[in-house]
Amino acid sequence: MKPPSIRLRLLAASLLILPVFLGLTAWALDRAFSSYQLEAQQESMRLQQLLLAKAADWDGAGWRFDNLDEPRLSLLNSGLYAFVVSPQGNMQWLSPSAELIGELPDPSAAVRAMVQSLDLYGAEVGENRFTECVLDTGYFCQSTGVAWGSAGPEGIFLIVENQERLIAARSAYRAYLLWLSLGAAVLLLLAQSFIVRWGLLPLRRIAIAIKRLERGKSDELGGSYPEELIPLTDSINILLASEKRRRERVRNTMDRLTHVLKTPLMLIRNSSDSEREFRGLVQDQVTRMLGIVEGELAKARLDGAAADILGKPVPVRPVLQRIVDAYERLPRLDERLPGQAGPGIDTSAISRDAVFHGEERDLQDLFGSVLENSLKYCRTQIVVDARTVEEAGRYWLELTIGDDGDGIPAGYEQTILQRGARADSTSIGQGLGLSIVVAIVSAYGGSLEVDRSDLGGALFVIKLPGVQPPAD
Repeated sequence: MKPPSIRLRLLAASLLILPVFLGLTAWALDRAFSSYQLEAQQESMRLQQLLLAKAADWDGAGWRFDNLDEPRLSLLNSGLYAFVVSPQGNMQWLSPSAELIGELPDPSAAVRAMVQSLDLYGAEVGENRFTECVLDTGYFCQSTGVAWGSAGPEGIFLIVENQERLIAARSAYRAYLLWLSLGAAVLLLLAQSFIVRWGLLPLRRIAIAIKRLERGKSDELGGSYPEELIPLTDSINILLASEKRRRERVRNTMDRLTHVLKTPLMLIRNSSDSEREFRGLVQDQVTRMLGIVEGELAKARLDGAAADILGKPVPVRPVLQRIVDAYERLPRLDERLPGQAGPGIDTSAISRDAVFHGEERDLQDLFGSVLENSLKYCRTQIVVDARTVEEAGRYWLELTIGDDGDGIPAGYEQTILQRGARADSTSIGQGLGLSIVVAIVSAYGGSLEVDRSDLGGALFVIKLPGVQPPAD
């Protein structure tokens, strides 16, 4: 079964996350709006009580309310009702609107029963109570204990308002919130789809570039890519370049073998086995051909095997230390100083976090060749360092080997890196060691620089592609 694309995965994740996020947001907004409604309702009913108190008067025999400022208190079945209840629960006054409340046959009795069930008549003077209540339907009740002067009676001013307006407003708000959430969901999905498409554009460009590679229209991944994809494109380009060099080496080797083997084969073919020298001729030509084949194979190997740029990370410190320990057990390589103890090799500066991405054998050949060269020409000390460095936004494994010898003569810094070339013709060797280092470094897309070390001798600085070290 073909796995889903990255785009579909991201969109599916958005489809799962968006309803949860928008649902929680809508729930929070609805709760906030409901809380705001209750606070506004309570404040409105307190204002109604103040207006009721303003219009109230005690004539010695009963309560009288003239000039009610709220018109709904004068309209039958308006949904807003006012009552004055004695501390004993008796109805002392009710607004004209309360003479008819829904389908209740006796509104006064229903209000008295409600007051008793909620214990509203037990309110102290000045005490305010706000609660939900039920008559024919749901209502809000606001009660306040009052006392009319020092000689007047005590009572409870009760305001009752229907919840229909609040419920209608809440329903309208929830409908608006639902449509708003749906609209936001559609817009967010469209935006997410555009963002995913835009974010995955570099990957599509890489896919198109790889198709061009497959069709032979280009030989590398060109163009600029985001920082996160640069290690991938660089590794692919290094791999392509390495493969190209390998094919060229194979083709050149075959061409050379075809050319140089043609002559000895023609000599053998044109010779007669009846001749006395035939056996010697065959032996000589076979020996010559074997030498040619061995030489070409060695040349192909020394000219740089393809780098294993996709290899597992190899910790640098253990590999270098193992090679150093092996060389320290050998006698001194410089035959001009016989009997003298070998130099000290300082590896304390090698970082424990340094890693080499490639074939461990390449690291061994590279370091061993440079170290052997330093052992030949140093006096008493060699310093080895390896660490990860950052240059222009890229990470490199930097390997340095410095000694306290005479150093490299001026003008020979590049010469000694060529095959068979040596700055010191008095020492033994074929001059292949540093050329092997150059081949390996080139295969990995690195660099090799020759300078003078702080100890006075030669300094070799090798840089190979690396990765960001782990955070502490």
